[in-house]
Amino acid sequence: MLALLTTLALGSTDAGITAFKNPKDAFARVLAAKPSILGVGEYHELAGGPKAPSAIKHFMNEALPVLDGGATSLIVETWMLNGKCGQVEKQAAQAVAKTTQRPEETEDELTTMMGRAYDLGLKNHTLLITCDDYRSMLDKDGELDPEQSLLLMRRKVEEKALEVRENEEGGLPGKLLILYGGALHNDLTPAPDDAPFAFGQSLQRETRGGYVELDLLVPEYVEKDEALAKEPWFAPALALAKKGQTVLVQPSPGVNVIVFAYSKLKPPRRR
Repeated sequence: MLALLTTLALGSTDAGITAFKNPKDAFARVLAAKPSILGVGEYHELAGGPKAPSAIKHFMNEALPVLDGGATSLIVETWMLNGKCGQVEKQAAQAVAKTTQRPEETEDELTTMMGRAYDLGLKNHTLLITCDDYRSMLDKDGELDPEQSLLLMRRKVEEKALEVRENEEGGLPGKLLILYGGALHNDLTPAPDDAPFAFGQSLQRETRGGYVELDLLVPEYVEKDEALAKEPWFAPALALAKKGQTVLVQPSPGVNVIVFAYSKLKPPRRR
C-alpha cells in the first residue's frame, strides 16, 4: 500500500503547479495514480557544476520510503563493465564519461540507491550491454555516436521492462515497476526530434495507460537551462523552490515534474 499524504499541499494553480512542504508528499501525489510502470528521468549533475543533493539522493531518501511495499522492481539505466569486450568496451566507457560529464561519485550513488531499494524489498535490474552494443555506440573516429547511443539505451530499457513484465515480476497492476534514468527516454510527449529515443508512449500502450512519467529537477542544476526556461511553468516553479517548497508540475495527463527546493548547501571554499 502506498504511504498516505502526511501534510496538505500548500496550494495549486491553474497551470498544474502544486507546492508541497516536502518531497515525500509530492511523490505520494504522483503515486496516487497507481501506475503499473513509473518512468523516472533525472536532469543529472555535471562535474564542476553547482553543489546540491542530487536527484538520485532525493529519490532514494524521499521517494523510495513512500512506496511502502507498493513496488516490486527497479530497472536502472546503467550497466557493469566486465572487460570481456576489450578495447571497444574501454573506448565506449570513456566516450560516455566524456559526453555526460557526470561526477565520479554518481556511480556510487546509483549503487547506494539500489542497495536501499533492495532493503525495501525491490528486485534490482541493470542493463546487459554486448560487445556489438559497445561498437554501435561509437562512430568511425571512436567517439560517442549520440543518436545511436540514445537509441540503444531506449531499446535496452524497454526490452528489460517488457521482460520483467512478461515474467510477472513487475509492470502489472499491484506490481509497480520503476525505471530510473535520464529525462528523455521516459517522455510521454516527446518533441518530434526526440520521439525515436523515448519509450513512454510504447510502454503506455503496453500497459493500457498504466505508464506514468516523472521527471526530477534539482533547481541548481537546471536554473539556466534554455529549453526548460521556455516552459510556462518553469519560472513559477523556481520561484516556489526558492521559498523552500517542493513543486509538482503536471502539464498533461500522465506527465509529472518535481522541482525540489533549493538546497542550503554552500560550495566548498577554495584553498
